[in-house]
Amino acid sequence: MRNMQIEPILHKDTADWQELFFSSSKVRALYESDDTVYRFSRIALRVLGVPVEEDSYFNTLFDMGKNEAVHVLSEELDKYIDPKDFQAVQDILKVHLETPKGLSINRLVAMMYGYQLIPQNPNAFINKHLQLSTIKIIELFQQQQAAGLLSNEFRRFLIDIVKWLKNHWAKWSAELTIGDDFPKVVWYGEATISQRYFLLLLMELGCDVLLFSPTGEDALSALDPLGQFSVVYSYKTTTTLQPFPDKLRERQATVGYRSSKHFDKLMHDQQSGVYKPWQFKDHLPRSITLRTTYDDIFIYGHEKAMVRPEFKVIGEQIYIPVIFAKIAGVSADREEYWANMHKLLEGSNVQFVKAFPYMKSSKANFQFHYNHCLEKNELSPAKMMASDWWQYGQLQESLQQAIAHTIKDCCEHPGLLPLNHEKPLDLQLFMFKQAALIPVEILRLLQNFDFSQEIPRLVLYHSQMDGELTREDAALLTFLNRLGVDIIVYNPTGKLDLEMYIEKDNFDVHLLEHMVFDLPYEEPQTKPNSIIKKFIHKFL
Repeated sequence: MRNMQIEPILHKDTADWQELFFSSSKVRALYESDDTVYRFSRIALRVLGVPVEEDSYFNTLFDMGKNEAVHVLSEELDKYIDPKDFQAVQDILKVHLETPKGLSINRLVAMMYGYQLIPQNPNAFINKHLQLSTIKIIELFQQQQAAGLLSNEFRRFLIDIVKWLKNHWAKWSAELTIGDDFPKVVWYGEATISQRYFLLLLMELGCDVLLFSPTGEDALSALDPLGQFSVVYSYKTTTTLQPFPDKLRERQATVGYRSSKHFDKLMHDQQSGVYKPWQFKDHLPRSITLRTTYDDIFIYGHEKAMVRPEFKVIGEQIYIPVIFAKIAGVSADREEYWANMHKLLEGSNVQFVKAFPYMKSSKANFQFHYNHCLEKNELSPAKMMASDWWQYGQLQESLQQAIAHTIKDCCEHPGLLPLNHEKPLDLQLFMFKQAALIPVEILRLLQNFDFSQEIPRLVLYHSQMDGELTREDAALLTFLNRLGVDIIVYNPTGKLDLEMYIEKDNFDVHLLEHMVFDLPYEEPQTKPNSIIKKFIHKFL
């Protein structure tokens, strides 16, 4: 057992999450324990909003609080730290700050272990697992915080992690050994920065963790945007943040009462599905890229945003489910292939591109413009909108806000593959410049975009007979995908295009039966026979 690995694997299916949370890891789908590995499923959900029947939600929380196997941390985080431990943290931080560029994370954790700031378990493998997990979370903090481990927040983070590991993890894991279930943790309501990273550490260790947010605010959205540590389960309604329940709600709603409340929420809640025109124009759009099959494209492609899976409104943000797919090759049924494409091109809110490059390249240097729009080392949407280079000033202010916030998001998380030796700042500047040069016809498309209704669609036919798709084109597609536009790229040759520029997880690729070269776009045609039949039918 020299190389025993502890590998908690996030269970991503949200079905039956309550039942799974209370179950033993031994009865879950993934469980493996031998001389080399202890691998098991862990549950980690951010539960946003509340069901229509709120009483059952708060009664569930009450029951969890009374369950001896569950630790409700947000109600009982122990803030005590031993004076010796506090002084030890101060000594480590002093060495860290006096070292050019600071201590390496491995050295930092080694010093913490030497000062006995990291709890030690009788099991050597659990000890090693705790050290590796702590290193990973400190690395995450370094990547996500502006000044990394030299920031003022790092001191608070380190002190908090030390006291919570000692006050909580050490007690829970005192008798923990390989093959045992890891602790079950519930968090309710808001969380500080340190608390959020501590929750991520518990997830990384293998604890089952549920985060409940009745307001719908997602405390971990910025720290775990890709769902590496946890998954989201959303109810369609929200409520105000209330104290953690200290008693059961005894009133039982009748069927008629529940139906009445449900109907009321359907008619008046933001999640109702019955919306006024432009009801959400002042909301900030955030896209959710759907994982689709080839057939899904033609099913959901004609559906309004509000009836697509995962559509939701949380606070001032509206989450728009969109399609971003590449269709490589041509189907055996050529007639059906063209018919499906022509259906996607129907409607007034569609832009079709078949000549490339679509985006014009620019040699202009946007470094000055980028720097001018920074505020506390972050892009400021307000400063962008007030800049001389801002070409979108005649658009509705709400659309300008949406564009500016999407530019900020694209610069912070570009989604494009970096070129060889390209620095992160260079990639951000490239995205910034391209998003500042959106073509007029695309802007017209966006002006008709009522976020809960018809979704604008960009269809590209890239046969490579009329030029090559460029990195500038890929930057525009990435921006439009983030803003909430459907994008379908037809590539009959099957050659790489999007894959050369965009991170592969950002779009779907559907391979059809045949790779066909030199295939020109086929315009839709009205069949003569159908015209004759209609004419004959009219006069019979």
